[in-house]
Amino acid sequence: MTEQQQAFWDVVEVFEEEGLLPYVMLIGSWAEYIYQNFHLTGFRANLKTGDVDFLYTSTRRPPNRKFNISESLKKKGFTYTESRMTGVGRFIKEDLLDIEFLTRAFSKGEPVNQIPSLGLKASGLQEINMLTQYPLNVECNSFVVTVPEPEAYVLQKLRINPLRKSAKKEKDIESVEGLLNHLNHNRVAEIFESLDKKEKKAINETKARYFIELKPG
Repeated sequence: MTEQQQAFWDVVEVFEEEGLLPYVMLIGSWAEYIYQNFHLTGFRANLKTGDVDFLYTSTRRPPNRKFNISESLKKKGFTYTESRMTGVGRFIKEDLLDIEFLTRAFSKGEPVNQIPSLGLKASGLQEINMLTQYPLNVECNSFVVTVPEPEAYVLQKLRINPLRKSAKKEKDIESVEGLLNHLNHNRVAEIFESLDKKEKKAINETKARYFIELKPG
């Protein structure tokens, strides 16, 4: 296990000990790390970042409870920092990991939302809303980590690709292409049909641009 991977599991352990783990979904590239090691046989993650994003699935849950993760993460070598511009908080460990919480958003832009149970602010993104509808609980290293279903993960990558910066666009497509042969394509079709016209249009345009085929069967 690399030093970076050990730092990641230190975070998961803290979340488990504090009772936070059931309320967050691991999204972004580190979800691929979970797919590779605990869910998809033969898949190899396209993991090239220390940015770890946790989607706090509902800022109203749990009611009247505080998670004291700051002190516990500090003992693991993490430092808490806040953006001067937005007040968004994150936990950083040297050049290994940068932990950020995200929330759903129901308006355009990137609103900043307070997460009462954590006592910090997080960015809200509309583009990740769909992931909360397709949670997958994966048993790994004695923990249960929630990630998006791989099929929803791929569709969301295709959906947001036009909004991404150039370098991240290419990385996302590499991730999609790496997962294609490991997906349940009937499940892909099922999730795709549940999306609205705007989301379907964005996905189809990205598929056409990069010659990506998603076929049931």
